[in-house]
Amino acid sequence: MDSKNNTNARRKKATYKTKLINKEVYINIDWNKLKIEKSLAKKNVVVDVELPVIKKEDSLIPVWDLRRYAFLLEDKIPYTVNPKLWEQGKLNLNSGIFRITDRIYQVRGFDLANISLIRGNTGWIVIDCLTSKETAEAAIKLVNEHFGEIPISAVIFSHSHVDHYGGILGVLNSKTTENIKVYAPRGFMDAVIEENVNAGVAMTRRGLYMYGELLPRDKKGQIDCGIGKYVSGGTVTLTNNVNEISPIGNEEYIEKVIDGVTMQFLLTEDTEAPSEMDMYIPSEKSLCIAENCSATLHNIYTLRGAEVRDPVAWAGDIQKAINLWGDDLTSVFGVHTWPRFGNKYCIEYMEKQRDLYQYINDQILRLINKGYTIDDVGRMVKFPQSLSDEWYDSSFYGTVVHNSKAVYQKYIGWYNGNPVDLNKLFPEESAKKYVEYMGGENSVLKKAKKSFEYGEYQWVAEVTKQVIYANPDNRDAKLLCADALEQLGYIAESGPWRNEYLMGAQELRFGIIPIKRSVITDEVLDAIPLENVLYLMSIRIDGLKAGDFDYKINFIIPDREEVASTQVKRGIFRYLDNELAKDAAVTVTMSKETLYELATTNNKPDSSSIKVEGDICKWQLFLWTQDRIDSNFNIMTPVTKK
Repeated sequence: MDSKNNTNARRKKATYKTKLINKEVYINIDWNKLKIEKSLAKKNVVVDVELPVIKKEDSLIPVWDLRRYAFLLEDKIPYTVNPKLWEQGKLNLNSGIFRITDRIYQVRGFDLANISLIRGNTGWIVIDCLTSKETAEAAIKLVNEHFGEIPISAVIFSHSHVDHYGGILGVLNSKTTENIKVYAPRGFMDAVIEENVNAGVAMTRRGLYMYGELLPRDKKGQIDCGIGKYVSGGTVTLTNNVNEISPIGNEEYIEKVIDGVTMQFLLTEDTEAPSEMDMYIPSEKSLCIAENCSATLHNIYTLRGAEVRDPVAWAGDIQKAINLWGDDLTSVFGVHTWPRFGNKYCIEYMEKQRDLYQYINDQILRLINKGYTIDDVGRMVKFPQSLSDEWYDSSFYGTVVHNSKAVYQKYIGWYNGNPVDLNKLFPEESAKKYVEYMGGENSVLKKAKKSFEYGEYQWVAEVTKQVIYANPDNRDAKLLCADALEQLGYIAESGPWRNEYLMGAQELRFGIIPIKRSVITDEVLDAIPLENVLYLMSIRIDGLKAGDFDYKINFIIPDREEVASTQVKRGIFRYLDNELAKDAAVTVTMSKETLYELATTNNKPDSSSIKVEGDICKWQLFLWTQDRIDSNFNIMTPVTKK
């Protein structure tokens, strides 16, 4: 880095240090292992769709566009991309219909996830529905174009993440049989609401970083997410007509005959999702392993934010599947990436995926009991060659570093035991002191530029962050931090890590690009109970403003044909009942559209859209306590403290 280009906002080339790192990665690639993955990713292609593009009917902007990744088909790997991630990105471009068995097919390359179809007696049994209504419709249309107009006879959700249920209305709007049933694992709706709705604003913002959705698709930009390209940008939907699969007694699995096909379900709760299940189809000797095996190290903690997952349960449930069906199965397919074939190979694949999670768990416990902290453990754990030599055990999605920290958090929590860290200063306050002690902003930046020349990118990012938090207007600090993050992104094997680094660099250079996108759509709100819709206002209430309030509010929502009684007391807005309270201070009647606007936006609906009976002042006071939502909150610079 020279003085001529160290303070401009342009994206940079790979430095000499970055080139050396990526050359070393390239030299160490096991090309025989990669050859196996290339073969499996293309195996049994029925319809090859080259770089599909999917649009909404009323928009010229695609909700899904693989043409933007055509540059990956070039032979030469650029120095600005980790060579392994480049190759994984090419594998995830394989799109179309693929055959798993004579009765099981997959559409891949139409969204981040796959949609799988089992031929039943009267129609298709669909496993998972992609993220968006539009991509799901396109996938079903492709299937119909090849196989003819075969109806959908049943839908199964493998688990509770939005990229597997969000396209449900796109499937249900296609030709379906009468009384079609939608199946999901026990606890599905609760998990959807808790993870994707209650914390949906923050997860959507953070998800932009994890999936790199606002990055250019090119050699210096977004390449892949490890398990797929990115999350489609269409309409997220949901249905409340879900039949949750639960055990009746102590049986090892739940067996159901769905459209003439015997299916055996193994609940794998608290693994990759809090509500998840594997599915075995005995007639096909084929196991859908859901997202418990995904041809990569997955996330014990996901960077978009979620509860830490249980690696022991995860490993244990993979073993349960092996115990139950390992003697007979001949194929294993997941809800991302591509299947495995042959009994011996499938079992070895499952065992090695299983051991990733058990190994990290046990090694972190070993280090915890030696006194190491959350800042230590991530870089101390290394996989033995018996695990690391498989392409499908690489860190394309999750990483050993952040998964190790997650295990530490699961067992010990955020506190490292040192009382110095028990109640630290706000980052902005400590940053000002650090910068002062280091001789001021100019002194820090002068030294940081020298460190950048030595290839010390992580340190440069850390130290310039202190300057940024001490003075968010210091543009030189932002640009130098961006350059350091960019080089870290260029060498990252993990797609999400690369995206995180490059999104951080982009926002430091150009600021936040506001985006209107949410998983909390009207279609989703229609499908969840009124109690959960009202809870979105509970988690926005300013507790200090409402601390002395004590009264009840009735809600009447005619077009949902629902009512509710609620209470504001001691700074909490609480749902009481699905009946009106006789002693309510105020009763409000509004359409669901108005309610959804109140619950999910900062808009204040026109007073004519709400009928208020009783003490109107108490209703106005309630609205006054509702804090603003910031769907574009700062990540790279401090959030303003009130």
